Amino acid sequence: AERRDQLTKLAKTKLEDARVAIRKARDESNKSIEAAEKDGGMGEDEKFRLKQELQKKVDDANSSLEALFAKKEAEMKL
Repeated sequence: AERRDQLTKLAKTKLEDARVAIRKARDESNKSIEAAEKDGGMGEDEKFRLKQELQKKVDDANSSLEALFAKKEAEMKL
């Protein structure tokens, strides 16, 4: 039982690390979108559209991570 608790804690840590990595990637993408708009490479409408698409992908990735964690947690409790 103790080992399962340790594995669950480790899985939670890995989940949080993955979330942080996703946030960093999102922030870098947002910065490049902002830079492209400032350089005149795109309009404001396109900037908002790209940011919305990016956020949707981030949300999808986070929900996938949550599902994987829930599945792994259920496996560990067996």
